[in-house]
Amino acid sequence: MVPEKNGRRSYAQACNIARTLDLVGERWTLLLLRELATGSRSYGQLEASLPGIGTNLLATRLKRLEADGLIEREPAPGMRKRRIYRLTERGRQIEPVLVEMIRFGLKSGLAGSDSDYGRPEWAVLSSKAVFNRDAAAGLDERYEFHVGDEVFYLGVRDGRPDNGHGPAIDPITVVEMSAETFDRVQTGELKMAQGIWTDEIKVLAGHAAAMDRCEQIFGG
Repeated sequence: MVPEKNGRRSYAQACNIARTLDLVGERWTLLLLRELATGSRSYGQLEASLPGIGTNLLATRLKRLEADGLIEREPAPGMRKRRIYRLTERGRQIEPVLVEMIRFGLKSGLAGSDSDYGRPEWAVLSSKAVFNRDAAAGLDERYEFHVGDEVFYLGVRDGRPDNGHGPAIDPITVVEMSAETFDRVQTGELKMAQGIWTDEIKVLAGHAAAMDRCEQIFGG
């Protein structure tokens, strides 16, 4: 039996791996941190991104993460009574772990089912696992994506990924496509230039050629 420690199941081992798992190893916890690793989220947004979690379990996990100092609540912009969740400075330290888990999955060829749930905006985090520093050298620009009803951006600042949810500030280009088209782009089945040529990818603003650079930087 795994003993209880501070009201939760614990491995009770003098090992930092075990202690970290005591903190973030419960079901759904790492996926909650994944959602918050790239920006603040409301309760409703978190629930929508994690179908199957159940509202009571979501509330429990959020309370525990807040008690552990990994997340915090703040007033939503322009809505004082509404709260949104974000990572604390301590919580942000989990991002490199999440990115390495993505890299491990890519290198291991882990595959799911065609029926698995997915969201295009998960690319905000997953693209960091394939970030090409050489291709990004000397650049400071952002590429805004409108995919279905999701808006997010990928970009480069100071030689590092500058990705986020919502519209980008001064994007060099803004493109629109379906979720199916974006999935084909991510898997390498469709090149950006080809999608623009066939009108599967529409350039709403900026320079179409910039998407070639985006593909080189985040194309894996």
